[in-house]
Amino acid sequence: MFLTKMPTTSTPDLTKLVARLPQPLHQLLGRPAGNVTLPDNIVCFQRQSATDLNKPRRGRALHHRFVLICALRTEVTVCVDDQNIRLEAGHGLLVFPFQFHHYTEPQREKLSWLFVTFELAEAEGLAALRYRPFELTPPLQALAAELVESYETERAADMPVLLLALFLARLRRIKPAGQAAATANPPVPGLILRVNQIAQRQGEHPNLKEIARALGISPSHLRARFRASCGVSIGRHLRHLRLEQACGLLRLGPQRVSEVAEQCGFSSIYSFSRAFRLAYGVSPLAYRHSGRAAPGKRPRGRK
Repeated sequence: MFLTKMPTTSTPDLTKLVARLPQPLHQLLGRPAGNVTLPDNIVCFQRQSATDLNKPRRGRALHHRFVLICALRTEVTVCVDDQNIRLEAGHGLLVFPFQFHHYTEPQREKLSWLFVTFELAEAEGLAALRYRPFELTPPLQALAAELVESYETERAADMPVLLLALFLARLRRIKPAGQAAATANPPVPGLILRVNQIAQRQGEHPNLKEIARALGISPSHLRARFRASCGVSIGRHLRHLRLEQACGLLRLGPQRVSEVAEQCGFSSIYSFSRAFRLAYGVSPLAYRHSGRAAPGKRPRGRK
């Protein structure tokens, strides 16, 4: 099914490793366990065609889970937020919660990609992997193969959880593939997730002041922190969220365009249509009829 052709790796010589161990002075005084947070609610699935990557067609994907992508065969461009990442075969990418993402420019239609989605309470240790692909080294491939096998065969969830936790622990130690060093302003842990949760409460479209109040900071402080953390203005990001919500409603819902505009927090159908056309290059009605955005068009706007 997955990872059937894996690079062979030499097994460490246990006898030699044991010979290197020291003689302990205190046999009952060992190393304490660190603060380990285990992943939860794991789902493994696969895609075998480039067409299937963007299914279901509800606008660009946005959800509260991590998405671990392992590109085994065929390279594709993964569009994450406002960045285009060319994911080569033999590399992986970790998409974080509340990151918009979709797929374009496949090298060929037939592919073999493994997806593992999961929830994780503590994400700070993985922050360096945001937007940065990594090489699927032989140890990582072996772990992924064991993870998929246990996911298919184990009735209890313990083994897949532990194997995924080990996979993520190894990810924290490797250097991102083909990318520069971490940015000088790394993301503020949890900020974008908290902003998205507040902004997407059912039936609400809070403004900047209301979001800042909910976070317990001033609007000016929120603006500065968000731009330093995410590289875009919070105003642009909030507009992006509303437009992506509109895409899903236009594709799936029966509402009129004016109702979509109101539901997504726009003051008028005119302002909605103007913002939508600037972002996607087509009117909301044309977008609905076409079933997809114009090729290569993604939300844009002033920073």
